[in-house]
Amino acid sequence: MAKSLRIAVYNDKYPTSFVTPRVSRHTILRKRFLPFNLVSSKLEGVTLIEPALSVDLVHAFNRIPVNSSKFIISFESHLPRQFALRKRGPMARYLASRIANPGCRRIIALSHFARRCFLGQHADNPNVSLLTDKLMVRHPNIVVPAVEDAMLENTAEELVLTFVGAHFGRKGGCVAVKIAEKAIEQNLPIRVNIVSSLQVGGGIWTDPTTPGFFDQYIKLLDLKNVQHYSTLPNHSVRRLLRNSHFGILATFGDTFGYSAIESMSEHTPVLGTRVCALPEFLEDGVNGISLPMRLNDLGNCWNPGYNSRGEAKFAQYFQDEVERLACLSIERLKTYIGQPKLMAPLRRQARWTAEIMFAAEPAGAFLDALYDRVALERTKEPVQLDPALDASSPEALPLEPDKQKISPRHGGTPAASLSVLPPRMAWRA
Repeated sequence: MAKSLRIAVYNDKYPTSFVTPRVSRHTILRKRFLPFNLVSSKLEGVTLIEPALSVDLVHAFNRIPVNSSKFIISFESHLPRQFALRKRGPMARYLASRIANPGCRRIIALSHFARRCFLGQHADNPNVSLLTDKLMVRHPNIVVPAVEDAMLENTAEELVLTFVGAHFGRKGGCVAVKIAEKAIEQNLPIRVNIVSSLQVGGGIWTDPTTPGFFDQYIKLLDLKNVQHYSTLPNHSVRRLLRNSHFGILATFGDTFGYSAIESMSEHTPVLGTRVCALPEFLEDGVNGISLPMRLNDLGNCWNPGYNSRGEAKFAQYFQDEVERLACLSIERLKTYIGQPKLMAPLRRQARWTAEIMFAAEPAGAFLDALYDRVALERTKEPVQLDPALDASSPEALPLEPDKQKISPRHGGTPAASLSVLPPRMAWRA
């Protein structure tokens, strides 16, 4: 067995845990770092990590460590993060040079959506080949608890839905409370849990900024079939999800959607939107409900434009989309009311998705082996990915072993030929 290494990661308590080993045979050093974004929003993509003796390498997340001689870096959507920088300014050029430098040994996209964003971001970068040579995709990892399905004997006479997200508008909280309103109007037995600090508008890139716009949705938290929690510890959120029929992530923009995969780990299927990274693991009618969205070429949700968020046309667009998604959701949910036999395969597939795609144990083993390889690489030599060892996560939900010969999900296509099929495309209006 290879020796135990010393791997430094950011001590940010929550985000880094999804991209680093939760259990490792190496020594994971959680180090403090300087969040330069507190000095200026233009510096959110860079940091200084607390020095440590005898560190073999740094595994960074989103922020590029400027004081590390050997590092790998995972990222959510864009790298460098330079949303407030001039695209060709000196700081942007410096950050791009840091990840092109051979001291950066791997660039790990959180999803294939993130990979597309990265390649689009660097399309005119003269060093793009150096970047793509070290680019791979690894999905986040979570703890998949050893629990039985809490709803195994549930009759689904009343559907329970749970929404989790601080960004109430962006992540689909407005859709969730509109579902509750429509359920009352149509006398449907649907109850909705909302776990949210109700952050809306302002700097949230998907939200209208018209004053008072979200009041129409906030007031729906008082409906008789809505229970609102401003905050809950993760174990309590997990318990809510475990005892729900669907988790809700009807998002307008999410780099991945951690609440969705945590929901699936609790046997609970997801009602989500077909946007960003969600199509990589949420399959309509298989492990949840996937609602169509109008998308741009990268897979982001289309909208009238960031700079028009304060205009009436943006508010109308957002309101119309919330209404459309709530109407679609209600019609799809009606199918499952009082139908435990229809819920059962969704719940089984949701749990299987979490186990096969996001479980911490195989992710930790992969990352430990990656650290072994990178520690032996010389920083003056160019990076060369091993197609077998540096494998990327799948671009779509894999087939269950007993369905790999002939699968109705792929139109009866033999599994041996699936690798040559083009990627499934999200609906575009």
